[in-house]
Amino acid sequence: MNDISSIPVRATANDLHSHLVAENEIKRLLYMVPRRKNNATVLQFIASQAGVGTSSITREFAAVAGGDMGISTLILSLDESTALTDEGLAQKYHLSPTLLSSPDADPPGPDWVRFRMVRDSTLTFAMTAVDQQKHPIDWITQIQTWRSCFDLILIDAPPLKQSYLGVALASQVDASIIIIGAEDTNKSDAKDLIFRIEELKGNIIGAILNKRRHHIPKALYNLPI
Repeated sequence: MNDISSIPVRATANDLHSHLVAENEIKRLLYMVPRRKNNATVLQFIASQAGVGTSSITREFAAVAGGDMGISTLILSLDESTALTDEGLAQKYHLSPTLLSSPDADPPGPDWVRFRMVRDSTLTFAMTAVDQQKHPIDWITQIQTWRSCFDLILIDAPPLKQSYLGVALASQVDASIIIIGAEDTNKSDAKDLIFRIEELKGNIIGAILNKRRHHIPKALYNLPI
């Protein structure tokens, strides 16, 4: 299995495939997700710490949903530590910058949110346009607004050790998926993240165990941690 860092930059959206997670695993989950007209399903990907592949796993789901399956998909990058340039966005999500373009018409949103579309796909990125933290209620308001604009919203949440934002949003999304670094995530840290989400009545549907060099099969499983 390829290391994500060795995957060449793609030149066309038709090559926007998943590499870390088996595509059939992603499709199986997405086919089970309820499809509601003008009311997108919102899935959040979150880890207890940085460096365990949360952005890469979110990208895998987006590549399948907004590429191969043709689902109108928004991927929301909630890293508020820096305003992503097109080059930074492409690097973070393993895309060619030439694939990114401005939407013909931006979805509704404030001037502190920036949008980019992926050419020849149904995938749109949203990210902060300024280097400042917003209150969780600001993001909750935007997510509720965007539900009517897309079929699926995938949130790339910051790790708990960096920000409480993902936990604060947990009760406002349809489900959260925990990302666990096989070599890196401490069991007590994973338990703490799960406890905090459940304490706020958030719904956890499973976890993805991500190895440093390859992805373990059967990515989605129950959480007897």
